Amino acid sequence: MFSWLYDLPNWGMFLLFVVVALVVCWGSVFLLRPVMDRLFGAEDREQRNSLLDLVLSGTGLFYGLLLGLIAAATYTTYSEAEAGVASEATALSALYRDVSAYPEPLRSRLRGDVENYVDTLINVAWPNQQRGETTSETTDLVDSIQRTMTTFEPATPGQEILHAESYAQFNTFVEARRKVMNAVSASLPAALWWVLIGGALINLLLMSMLAVERLGPHLVISGLFAVFIAMMIFLIVAMDNPFLGEFSVTPAPFEQLQHTLFGRA
Repeated sequence: MFSWLYDLPNWGMFLLFVVVALVVCWGSVFLLRPVMDRLFGAEDREQRNSLLDLVLSGTGLFYGLLLGLIAAATYTTYSEAEAGVASEATALSALYRDVSAYPEPLRSRLRGDVENYVDTLINVAWPNQQRGETTSETTDLVDSIQRTMTTFEPATPGQEILHAESYAQFNTFVEARRKVMNAVSASLPAALWWVLIGGALINLLLMSMLAVERLGPHLVISGLFAVFIAMMIFLIVAMDNPFLGEFSVTPAPFEQLQHTLFGRA
């Protein structure tokens, strides 16, 4: 939802949320102050604030809990995606070392397939993932590795152990890769976003209805509340899609693999 936001840099997205929240909040203050004075009377500020405090305490409490839980959930999703990328790179590194013990020409073919997979992942698949898309190039390379491994027939007990270990690492790699691909399209459901936006609007409106004698303090207090809500929503949006936007999972584990294992500068 709102995928166009991820085309903005982090500072631009943050500024957008803050400006929108302040416009809604301060605009409501200017619009609702005279309306609330007419409804409750300009002198009956204590009763008005007591009623609004009661409502705002309840909505603020539940909305704050909702924001905290969702922020924790999105961070967990982001962390799991990051861990999945690291696990995939680790399994691929182990597979590369295992197939390096295969006899020729399988050794060169498998090592070449693994290196080609990493190159394609970094240069082709990762830019697509940052747009929320998956690509078939890496899937074809994984299938090629598997087909090549199935052609090997161990001739000694040592080769049987090596082949079994290689297949175990390959399966671990495929499992980690599937988790990463599932995380590409992971995001909060649209219904939850509407609840978040609606809750923010309700709380900002309630803050605007408070009876504060002077306009300046009312703008300052409500503005700080609006900025806090904007910060929380920005945090949730930034982490909601682990592979989208400036704050996203990077292919650093695979780039390190290129440098340390493949010997590339």
